[in-house]
Amino acid sequence: MYIELPTTKRIATMRTTLTTYLGLTIALIFLGLRPALAQQSHEVEAGQNTVLDAVAMAMPGDTLVLTTDGGQYLNDDEIKPDSSLSLTIMAAPGLMNRPVLINNGTDNTKDIIRLYGDMTLIGLEFDGLAHQGQRTKYAIRTGSGSGDAGDNVKNGYMLKIIDCYFHDIVDGSDGNAFRAYARTWADSIIVRNTLVFNTGKEAIRVRDEDSERRGFGFYNVKYFEVSNSTFWNTKNDAISVYGGDEDPNTPGPEVVIDHVTMHNVGHYFLNLKDVNNATVSNTIMVDNYDILNVANSTFGAPWMVEGSLLAYSDTLNVSRGGGWRGGGDPTIMNLYAEDPMFVDAANGDFTLMPNSPLIGKGMDGATLGDPRWWPEGVSVPTVHMVAAGQNTIMDAVDMAEAGDIIELTDAGGEYLNDDQINVRVPLTVRAADGLAERPILKNNEPDENTRVVFRIYNSLHLDGIEIDGQAGTDFNAKYLLRIDGDSVDSTMVLKVTNSYLHDVVAGSDGNFLRQYAGTFADSVIFRNSIFSGAGKEGLRSKDESSNSGLYNFGYFEVTNSTFANTRQAAIYIYAGDGDASTPEPEVVMDRITCHNCGHGNGRAFYPRGFQNVMITNSIIANSKTDSEFSVKLEGNSMISHSDTFMVSPVVLNGTSTATDMYNIDPEFADPDNLDFSIPMANALRMAGTDGMGIGDMRWLADRTSVETLEIPEERGFVLGQNYPNPFQSQTTIPYRMERQGHVTLEVFDLLGRRVAQIREGFESAGSHTATVSMERQAPGTYFYKLSVDGQVTWRKLVVAR
Repeated sequence: MYIELPTTKRIATMRTTLTTYLGLTIALIFLGLRPALAQQSHEVEAGQNTVLDAVAMAMPGDTLVLTTDGGQYLNDDEIKPDSSLSLTIMAAPGLMNRPVLINNGTDNTKDIIRLYGDMTLIGLEFDGLAHQGQRTKYAIRTGSGSGDAGDNVKNGYMLKIIDCYFHDIVDGSDGNAFRAYARTWADSIIVRNTLVFNTGKEAIRVRDEDSERRGFGFYNVKYFEVSNSTFWNTKNDAISVYGGDEDPNTPGPEVVIDHVTMHNVGHYFLNLKDVNNATVSNTIMVDNYDILNVANSTFGAPWMVEGSLLAYSDTLNVSRGGGWRGGGDPTIMNLYAEDPMFVDAANGDFTLMPNSPLIGKGMDGATLGDPRWWPEGVSVPTVHMVAAGQNTIMDAVDMAEAGDIIELTDAGGEYLNDDQINVRVPLTVRAADGLAERPILKNNEPDENTRVVFRIYNSLHLDGIEIDGQAGTDFNAKYLLRIDGDSVDSTMVLKVTNSYLHDVVAGSDGNFLRQYAGTFADSVIFRNSIFSGAGKEGLRSKDESSNSGLYNFGYFEVTNSTFANTRQAAIYIYAGDGDASTPEPEVVMDRITCHNCGHGNGRAFYPRGFQNVMITNSIIANSKTDSEFSVKLEGNSMISHSDTFMVSPVVLNGTSTATDMYNIDPEFADPDNLDFSIPMANALRMAGTDGMGIGDMRWLADRTSVETLEIPEERGFVLGQNYPNPFQSQTTIPYRMERQGHVTLEVFDLLGRRVAQIREGFESAGSHTATVSMERQAPGTYFYKLSVDGQVTWRKLVVAR
């Protein structure tokens, strides 16, 4: 059955036709891309092979703008851009109907686009013609096979699919909207605001390493996202991504599934085998085909493993007996089993009825599923584009509704405010994509003794911004983030990601975050951020009375972040009491770099009263050495695989433990200018729980600065641990390569001197081993370094006699 696109009557929240919405969306995207398009855009009319011909003439970075409203763009072969093109294909702004891409060739196996490099697709329809009895196996697929995929597909390609519609992609028992073959590697695959209907197998398949090189640590994408999208009538998994292996300590993909609607999906709704870093939220998964129609089927429920999260989602008729599949249970939060009350699911209308039990049940009070199906009266998140200036962001926040997004558009622009910004409804404040510098927020309120940048009463996500406390000026702030007052929503979530907070000093006070007594947040999360210069504690949530049993959050996380130059503790949190029999929040502190923290009292981390805190893979360096403690733990808490160099001692009370601790100079490149890069020969690059480096991972990249904060790229090779280890004279080093390349394998001592060169030359893809003799070397610790085409990774070995 061929499903027409939803109309105005069936999607009340749109208040217009979907095609008009398409036009508005494309217009906004077009405006955002306008400078590039003015130089490199090519208008293409519908017809036979017009897109094929345009692609053949395109240059790297070009954009093809399809101008025919609802026109059929027929191609007698797959569209096959070269890996160097970095191509965008998009609908022209203002079209009422999507341009339709079709492969009408005569090949037995047809695909519409064969992907070899970066590609962005906006506002397009992909028709596989199954509704006309014709076959198409793939709408989009990568090159395949060890030669084609390994040699011709760009390593680290990026695919973005925005506001597209895929349908009737069927070839017998096959058919995918997108398939990434083994031996390909994507930096990111992002699917947003997209519809997928009637596929012969998985809708999106990024899992072929599971069948070709299972368990060897190979996977096909670094970051994978599907959001605000709908999947229905897929014969197999809606989304299938493989994590590489079962070991939770090895690298794997990050997977984000948010606000997705899925109906009548065969096999698993989500097949995230061995992905231990997946977050699935605000999603509807109902009526699995196999469960409803296949006798004794056990498929259906998402295949998710321990380390992943399934939250604020609806799962109805997804599994027989309700059992999860996979290597371990995911964390489950707020999972429902409710009839979503779709208006007409059989005909592709997933609009929620006004009395649907899923309205308002999502994270931060949002409604579940793809927002296009929310009923009249349920607000769709609005993005407010805000330029730099006086009070522009404060005015935008004051006018925003729950769930809105405030997007700051000026790179390095100053967003000045003459009062605190009051956050009273759930909001996101983020930098626009592609900015070279972070937007900067400041409070320049005159004649104020207690300046605050954000006063937080409800959920807030800050992403990619800079908050300047202006220490040493007439406008110095006391708090950058303050949670205080009777009207604080106890379900709020504060999340700060990819941001830079600094210079918050007001006399002997000043905190990046201060959470006052009497307030409660569901979660407080800081990731991939830098904090520098605080007059007192960095993050403070410890104001409840001693032994009151009261605390201020349910979950607290600081990961992959850096703290520098705090007068007191970088992190000071309180569990309410020191009683092991009473509840306490969950705390995660992992891969933190801490320099000159507690320069007034020697403290770096103080989780007071907590009985089960784990601090891992962190560096605490260069502060007072003669104070009571740099870290103080109680109960069964633990610190491990961490470096304490030139700081006060770690104090262990109760049965708390410190294991795999180091006292190594991290040799930061330029800490006075916030460059905490660690030299390549430093042993801390291999000191972590997973054999990788410790501290904020960004400082382990070959090139990092506080301005760019680049995350290290995933390598196309894996260096294994030598065996045996320790050893007396001879050991074996295993490594495997995703593709062929120039290899150098060397051994160094602790002073960085090369003591052996084991391999040098060109090697093929696959698994390799090298035998190393250390008979002439003294006992002790050494490092071995593998370089492949200029990319480097390290491990350590131990000679023992």
